[in-house]
Amino acid sequence: MKKLLAFFAFFVLSMLCCITYALAYIDPSAMTYIIQIVAGAVIAVGAALGFYWRRLKRAVRKKKAKNTYDDEDDEDDMDDADE
Repeated sequence: MKKLLAFFAFFVLSMLCCITYALAYIDPSAMTYIIQIVAGAVIAVGAALGFYWRRLKRAVRKKKAKNTYDDEDDEDDMDDADE
């Protein structure tokens, strides 16, 4: 872990010390590629979150239904004992 942190610190410091400015032209079509990449990433993240959200909701519902079912069984057992 220490080696990884040391490498990361070295990398960041070397990047800061070796900054050079590029006077370059960005073609408009390159910008549309960047927009497409960002849009695709946002859509993929949204789909993944939706998938896992549904799984989580389903698990919570099953657990809640199981707890409700167990509570009803306990009440029925108590009613049988009273008779």
